[in-house]
Amino acid sequence: MHMNNKIAVGIVLYQPDMARLKQCVANLEKQVDKIYVFDNSEKGTNLNDEHIVYMTEGKNRGIAYALNKIMEKAQIDDFDWVVTMDQDSIVPDGMISGFRKCIALHSDVGIICPQVIDKRRVYSVAERNKEEVYIDFCITSASCTSIEAWEKCGKFDEWLFIDLVDNEFCKRIRMRGYKIIRLNEWVLDQEFGKIIPKSEREQKFWLAVSKVLHNQNFAKFSYKKFVSPLRVYYTNRNIIYVNKKMKKYGHVGYENYNCKGYPGFIISFIIPSILRAQDKKAVFKATVKGICDGKESQPVEWSAEL
Repeated sequence: MHMNNKIAVGIVLYQPDMARLKQCVANLEKQVDKIYVFDNSEKGTNLNDEHIVYMTEGKNRGIAYALNKIMEKAQIDDFDWVVTMDQDSIVPDGMISGFRKCIALHSDVGIICPQVIDKRRVYSVAERNKEEVYIDFCITSASCTSIEAWEKCGKFDEWLFIDLVDNEFCKRIRMRGYKIIRLNEWVLDQEFGKIIPKSEREQKFWLAVSKVLHNQNFAKFSYKKFVSPLRVYYTNRNIIYVNKKMKKYGHVGYENYNCKGYPGFIISFIIPSILRAQDKKAVFKATVKGICDGKESQPVEWSAEL
């Protein structure tokens, strides 16, 4: 496996907040020599920066397609690793140097990642230690992925478009014998979705309920969430697709919803999505369409054997 540690950064854009994006880029430029940007926005984004390689096709091709284009370009330019970023994520100073040190110590690692929390959610708390932890799954944002592992595992699955792209990829990484390491020393504050925290009293109540029942899903009632019918569609479609594709290797994606199978997914995702939706009719329709399209999908069953 790999020994080299030449690292680039890749950022996927979609109608970015320019002030936040510039802050993200400025922080990254201090840590790497090259930043690849794939823009899924229809109108494009004006980025005049000598450190940036800008790519766009003038339409939204999805997160998996964009990530593959970034990895392909980095590979051509002789990079060994790519730290994939969301457009609004700000990485801590020194994190990528921490990744380099980890790469030098491990020959079997496929992905290195920081802890990721959403500070808006009171139940999202970082572990206070500097341990290296082997984990089963990480999100793509701020994850440092080996180009060798990406290629050998079959790249990101572009059919997924968005949602569960990272879960499915991490499963294949591990099934091919690579490790995923989380460096607890580094913590990324990542905003997941559009949410509004409820009153302090309500937050405390739902946190207490989640602790008593040992189920973090109840803690999610401590905030109001904007439910996107489009994201509901892709989640319902893709959870079925990825579990068809990876059925030889156990469940995929259910860890996102603190459950172990499809019945738990219904309880933890489908029902709450409809109940919490601003437009319940649209979300219900998106759910049904996602389930139907997932059942009709015909993925090639993946095998870990080369």
